[in-house]
Amino acid sequence: MRRLEVISRFFLALASTVVLFVGGISAPFAAIILLPLVAQPVLGFGLRYGTAWGIGVLLAAPLLLFVFAGEELALLYGVLALMAALLLGLLGRLRAIEFLVTGVAAAMFAATGALLLYLFGSWTAMIDDFRESLNHQFMSALRIQEKIGFPRDGLDLFKERAPQLIDMTLRLLPALIFISLAFVVLINVLLLCRRFPERRSHWLAVENMREWKGPESMVWALIACGFALFIPGMEFAQLFAINLLVILGACYFAQGLAVVAYFFHKNNVPRFLRGLTYILIVFQQIFTLLVAGLGLFDLWGDFRRLDKNNLTPSQAA
Repeated sequence: MRRLEVISRFFLALASTVVLFVGGISAPFAAIILLPLVAQPVLGFGLRYGTAWGIGVLLAAPLLLFVFAGEELALLYGVLALMAALLLGLLGRLRAIEFLVTGVAAAMFAATGALLLYLFGSWTAMIDDFRESLNHQFMSALRIQEKIGFPRDGLDLFKERAPQLIDMTLRLLPALIFISLAFVVLINVLLLCRRFPERRSHWLAVENMREWKGPESMVWALIACGFALFIPGMEFAQLFAINLLVILGACYFAQGLAVVAYFFHKNNVPRFLRGLTYILIVFQQIFTLLVAGLGLFDLWGDFRRLDKNNLTPSQAA
């Protein structure tokens, strides 16, 4: 009877992950919601019935997609399958969430790079395709703004700056991809902690994300990247530094959000005001920068007094 239950759950997890993946690919407007959830059925199944069964689903799903949907979709699913396999193997073994998320995201980033190189044949062809796609998106946004009735001066300035914006986006593309992958990994880890609250203390060293604090060594990476930007004649070093700066900025932003959430919780701020504040932080650049700065200065200021809270009474004295 137990074996029959496991087999039925196996096919349910297989069907769920494939449907979520195909739904996210088929409906781009829903991709931001569906694609991060693709691994959840497999992770839940593997954690309940054993890693071997979870890996079995991860092997069967791309095979199914390869037969019925083609090689490209099967390979694209393979990136998410890699994340699920790594999480099944590392949860409880790598308890620092920053190392867990960045490590899994780095593996996914390498797999994504290899996949893009395989699909496009060369980096030049890939960049040209991305440039054309971005240009099409910018022009579509410009036409929509014209129909809405935006001021003509603003539209002309947008059209004039479009090539520079596209170039900057392409320069920052590695960082943007890495941050997106790290966000997907983080979402899956947090969802698993909600689904299996009794295992959270075994999986993660931090009790609550409101108390998360990044490694202090991040500031040295920030300083090194700042110096690298001013090295003349080393374009690759500058490109690497600016992408790393964007990734570090996202880490400081996450720490700043943790500080904000900590004080919201401590002072029992109403949920409506919390939600309104988070919306402003996400959509208003000045608030986004302020929160990232808050996360940076929290490395020294320790605004939440986490270090003192972790001391024993004798140490505190």
